Amino acid sequence: MVEPEPIPRELLLLFHTEKYLKILEDAGRGEITEDTIKAGLGTSDNPIFKDMFEKSNLASGGTLVGTRLVLEAEGKAFAFNPTGGFHHAYSEYAEGFCYINDIAVVGKILRRDGLRFAYVDIDAHHGNGVEKAFYDDDGALVISIHQTGKTIYPGTGFENSFGEGKGEGYNINVPLPVQSDDEIFLKAFYEVVTPAVEAFSPDIVLFEMGTDTMSNDPLTNLALTNNSFEAMALETGRFSEKLVGMGGGGYNVDNASRSWAVAWAAINGIEMDNPYAGVLSGMMIGPELEGGTLLDNPIYVTGPTKERNQKELDRVLKYIKETVFPKIGVEG
Repeated sequence: MVEPEPIPRELLLLFHTEKYLKILEDAGRGEITEDTIKAGLGTSDNPIFKDMFEKSNLASGGTLVGTRLVLEAEGKAFAFNPTGGFHHAYSEYAEGFCYINDIAVVGKILRRDGLRFAYVDIDAHHGNGVEKAFYDDDGALVISIHQTGKTIYPGTGFENSFGEGKGEGYNINVPLPVQSDDEIFLKAFYEVVTPAVEAFSPDIVLFEMGTDTMSNDPLTNLALTNNSFEAMALETGRFSEKLVGMGGGGYNVDNASRSWAVAWAAINGIEMDNPYAGVLSGMMIGPELEGGTLLDNPIYVTGPTKERNQKELDRVLKYIKETVFPKIGVEG
């Protein structure tokens, strides 16, 4: 366990604007102006609260601390910042519960220092702020698998958004239909993320581990269990000796805690053991709902919904393999 540190202002300015940072500081002191509203603050998604800048910066700072420790470590190293993953924030305004974009800031630092990174986002929502930050950069491979923007915020992240200029092909989106299950999500992961990241061969991997893809998340419409979460964590842990994970979205607390524990164990080669299985009596809560294990019971989506989702995924995969992969030398 390592205490987070706030990100120095000069590093925040590698992505965010000075005007925006000042607006965050002022709003956290109760100073509200027209610019505050223009910066996306004061909405239900981005409420204003005391010391907003300082608290947001500390939450994001954990990602920078983890990245520094991972890069300094000898050999294989993994860090996890559960309070990080603010992938919606833009350089000059807040979006989707995100005020300071830790991923974009750390990514800009890595690129400044000549390092190439892959960003893997398995949150249910498209990482629009990160996409914008590196849309023309061929040293940043940005991949997001998410619920389609046709049915959920932020309404972006379609397969035909694949970068521009030098970054053409290095931004890959896999939008999925509602009720996509473990099988659908894993197929997308193995056929897109694995070949793309292996071909890119990054110096470090940033992994946004949102748990709002789970079947009972109150804000999304996917049907995953943490069994696929474990599988994706294992696979991502193979891509590079240096890996930094971030919590991201997840609006069912039990889902988040169990899934992140599963992922941590998988990446670190720890055999999971729940000493509390079967100990509690009366009303079962938390992991006990799943029979005393951290892993979920399987969920199988079948019938017309599964057939429709498989057909849509096949269409998206075909487009990526024929249109996007050739731009970056990935064999489909």
